[in-house]
Amino acid sequence: MSAPRISERRTIVSEIESVLARAHSDGTRDVPRTLVITAGPGSGKTHTLRALTDGLVGQVRFAGADELSWRQPFGVAADLLGAELPAPIPERFGDKLYALVDAMCAERPLVLMLDDAHNADAASLELIFRLSGAARDLPLVILLGRRHLPERELLVRLLARPGVHEWQLPPLADAELDALTVEYLGATPDSALRALLSTSGGNPMHAISLLRSLEQSHRLDISAGAASVIPGTDADLGTETTDVIAGHLALLGPDARALAQKLAVWGGPATLADLAALDGSAPAALVGAAQTAIDAGIIGTDDAGALAFTHDLYADVTYSQLDPTLRAVLHDAVANHPSVAAQPQMSAHHTLAAGTDESTIADAVRRAEIDLENTPAVAVDLLDSIAARTDGGPPPRVHSDLAIALARSGQLARASEVAAEGLAHAAGIEEIASLHSILLFALVNKGDTDRACDLIDETLQLPVGDEVTETLRDLRAYNRILDGSRPIPLTPLFDVDNEAQKRSVQGVVGEALRRFLVGDLDEALRLSMLASRRVGDDKPAPVSVNSSADVWPPLIELYAHGPNAAAELLTAMSQLRASRAADWMTSYHELSQGGVEFSLGNFDDAAATWDAALDRLSAADMGWTSLAEGGQAVMEVLRGDIAAASTRLDEWDRRSLRNQFGMPEVERARTLLLESTRRLRPAAHLAAQTWSHAESLHLYTWLAVFALDCARIGTRARDSDLLDLVADGLDAMPHAPTPTMAATIELACAMRSGEPAAVMTTAQATAAQLASSGNMVLTASALEESACAAALLGDKDAARDAAGRALTLTQSMGATTMSARIASRLRPMGLRIDPNAVRDRPRHGWESLTKTEVTVAELVAAGLSGSEIAARLFISPRTVQTHVSHALSKLGLRTRVELAAYVAGR
Repeated sequence: MSAPRISERRTIVSEIESVLARAHSDGTRDVPRTLVITAGPGSGKTHTLRALTDGLVGQVRFAGADELSWRQPFGVAADLLGAELPAPIPERFGDKLYALVDAMCAERPLVLMLDDAHNADAASLELIFRLSGAARDLPLVILLGRRHLPERELLVRLLARPGVHEWQLPPLADAELDALTVEYLGATPDSALRALLSTSGGNPMHAISLLRSLEQSHRLDISAGAASVIPGTDADLGTETTDVIAGHLALLGPDARALAQKLAVWGGPATLADLAALDGSAPAALVGAAQTAIDAGIIGTDDAGALAFTHDLYADVTYSQLDPTLRAVLHDAVANHPSVAAQPQMSAHHTLAAGTDESTIADAVRRAEIDLENTPAVAVDLLDSIAARTDGGPPPRVHSDLAIALARSGQLARASEVAAEGLAHAAGIEEIASLHSILLFALVNKGDTDRACDLIDETLQLPVGDEVTETLRDLRAYNRILDGSRPIPLTPLFDVDNEAQKRSVQGVVGEALRRFLVGDLDEALRLSMLASRRVGDDKPAPVSVNSSADVWPPLIELYAHGPNAAAELLTAMSQLRASRAADWMTSYHELSQGGVEFSLGNFDDAAATWDAALDRLSAADMGWTSLAEGGQAVMEVLRGDIAAASTRLDEWDRRSLRNQFGMPEVERARTLLLESTRRLRPAAHLAAQTWSHAESLHLYTWLAVFALDCARIGTRARDSDLLDLVADGLDAMPHAPTPTMAATIELACAMRSGEPAAVMTTAQATAAQLASSGNMVLTASALEESACAAALLGDKDAARDAAGRALTLTQSMGATTMSARIASRLRPMGLRIDPNAVRDRPRHGWESLTKTEVTVAELVAAGLSGSEIAARLFISPRTVQTHVSHALSKLGLRTRVELAAYVAGR
């Protein structure tokens, strides 16, 4: 006999208990808050989940998914949250459930526990995915149990997220099998029974079914507290779990077995009346069969009196053993049952499984698609099953319908694959055009512009009209500007004076972005606003590549006139977004909002906004995140969080995504990272490389932002070649800069001269101009140059004054790297300044809160929910949660109830 197994399972469960306890009680963000237990069928996931949450303080909510669950949009989520499930599902119902969780967390810590998540509907899994991202900012823990199969795309993506931890549940050890036997039989197994139980491989369901079979077939002898098997009775028990389950089911009589077959095909809990109606029998006639199955431990009843299998393995084995022809007959009967026929999604499933005629299947699917209009992720599951049919092949338009559902649910990679596959099967010009449009939308938004341009070229070979041809050519030009793989044209894409009002919206957007990048900022802003005004005239479509016009004006304004003007315009564009119900645009506006907050020096607010936007964009396979990722890395360097910046940059390299517009913001972050570690020569080398690359792409607007960094690094590294490169590049700008842009250009050029007096005078003027625009980061940099120039001139009073003003800004921003850099540059010039002497904002308490955090806290105290605050401030609920989390952390509080009381107490 083999040596007893050490309880690896107990070790793993103890580890999960420890992490769960920390996550439930610890307010820090670095504790995993989404915990997943993965194991095979019958392994005891449900028992483990229940045991893990015993004794937890706060709200603990539990739900389990079954075979029927994936066909009921939001059914699992509504059950989990105790919410009423409307029919049909209204638009934005997921947002309402998200807000409900937010409200529950506002009161006290919450644990959401979902068993058999692999069976959950896609809409509920989408909500779980969203909540997993928010969990680090909420007193929320998500605990899931799942099988390896069936593999669900949303679960795979969930497991890949930061902050999600997965454990594989090991089998029971020998001592645990003994304890299981004692619990079930009230007796300790002898060596023979123990050896028989060891064939279960430590699977609890296998062991329990084995014991039930032995007990119900009278092959156990229990006496004097010991249980033993009658010799010679183990040969027909089987060694696989499904064999043991099948053996247990075989003990049922014919009537009980027929009842179990009906229940297995039904797919979930059903009443006796439901099952009796399938063959026209009386419910009373099934009572005896039901009682037999209940006594055997195979079927049980729920609180509502419905019958359900005690374990899904009984359902799986019963269904698999049923003859396919008989299975189809039962599916057809279920599909025509009045309660099922009233649920289009459920009816479509059973109609497909029954394999009835094509017209009946098509009608059922169409009704289900209409019912699933507001839950595209669930429509994906339905359409996937249709597209995978082998008998007669997929019906017409299924690929375009599936691709649209995928795109609408944010699964852009799969949407492009399905649309491309559909083009190989499409016959009609209308379907081909639809698939081309979906494929273009998916490719552009996930950043695959090369394939998008190839597709445009292919489409232009089709017999399309002049208007479509012009629109496609405009889209091609827009894509090339977006991906930054080629130099930005220095000449207009079309005759703006005569064609701007009648050109395609995408053509106007493309020209606006071209001018933005080459430095013609005021005209770029005018054209982007024109495109935005014209968007409302376009015919709406399920997915559209022409709907990005409202995204760009705030971004252009940020570079043109600074964060104060951009913040004002962003508020107006956010209101316009809300009036147009263009919720998908929220993340893109938040990317711009993050840039605004960063420039204003509100680093906490910038991080909160960028984090929320990047989280949503990542979930939707969006590829254009380089400016935010680079901006985050720059900010982390300035804050002194070097490890976080390095990790972010390494992760960016791993993902191999494009730089939006070709702007090398990520390389700017690398340059500043080198400078922060005093590797000035390598920093200067990388700065020169990055500058030359950006100049070769004609990215003059971005160069004006990078100029001050390059001039400073060139000065510190004594690299005259870099200083010359910067000045020459700025001289070559094809358009006159705006006053805000001109301020940094003039200072960078003055630094090339090496004349301290000129640098000090220009730096003071630059600081004043930048301060008036609201750009506190660049203002601090200009004051730093003024201080260094004054110190070189021997004017220590002026140097101290400029350095003090700069440090006041850097300390209020939390830019410790900038503070240390200012002090270290002045020290060799005979000026010793403590970089930590000036502190404008404390790190804890009410005064440490940012302006936005104060606003959010006051709105919480006024009784507004997270979604109401989001609507009031034109930001996402996810961003509100991050602001609340930051405020709670700074105030040493745990919940919004405590926050509201704190604010009221002030």
